[in-house]
Amino acid sequence: MQSLPLFHVQLEKIMRSIDSDKNDLYRKFVIQGSSRGFKKTNRIMIEGLRQIEEGLKAGAGLEYLVFSDDKKGEAILAHLQQSLPELINRLEADQLIRMRSDLFRRLSATKTPQGVLAFLQPRRSGLDDIEEGDSLIIIDVQDPGNVGTLIRSADAFDIRQVFLLGASASPWSEKGLRAAMGSIFHLKIIEETDTYLALTELKKHEIELLALDIAGQDIRGLERQKKYFGLLVGNEGNGLSESFLNLSDQRIRIEMPGQAESLNVAMAASIALYELGR
Repeated sequence: MQSLPLFHVQLEKIMRSIDSDKNDLYRKFVIQGSSRGFKKTNRIMIEGLRQIEEGLKAGAGLEYLVFSDDKKGEAILAHLQQSLPELINRLEADQLIRMRSDLFRRLSATKTPQGVLAFLQPRRSGLDDIEEGDSLIIIDVQDPGNVGTLIRSADAFDIRQVFLLGASASPWSEKGLRAAMGSIFHLKIIEETDTYLALTELKKHEIELLALDIAGQDIRGLERQKKYFGLLVGNEGNGLSESFLNLSDQRIRIEMPGQAESLNVAMAASIALYELGR
């Protein structure tokens, strides 16, 4: 298919055009934009200018920038040329994509697409990358929206590494990425299915494990024993298992004088992170 010029791009780059759902690259995008596709390719699709800028500034590997063939897409491209000109200039012509607007809407996961999509390879970490520092440790949290919100809260309270352990939902799903609002690119995200192994490694790094538990001590009276903490939060319905509670150094709770029996896991973690950072 012959490439067609889109908007005025520095260095007179020619943007690749997609105007059919039978286009091979379009079909590739459809697969990569799904959670199943991420597991196979380690690529994610993100939407919106803010998330894309945050991802690129954090060093995520950019494969494609896709603009809708309408006024929204044109406006976003013009903005990127002004705010990140070095990005546009270093991309190859076939990495800049012009997509027919109806195809763009079908690819987008939002009701009102913002005119730009990016396909990235995120930076991922493992247990070998653990550093001494305050941490948020998420165990078996299954809703990706909660996972994303937890990551956003960690970023807000200056937590630099987040652990996603056991059966926790992927933070790289569309729902998780949207809830994280770009914060996922600011932090070290460490994923590990072997929760016991991860907690053991954290202890080796002199990180005090503090477990949120309704039977714990009031967080306001907590006396920390180590310089750095790791806040453990568990499954939405069941909390932390007794085996993981037993691995913690201290159990803490948030005192609730009202009638509600519990808090959403992301809300509880946010309150605890605020209190621990005081």
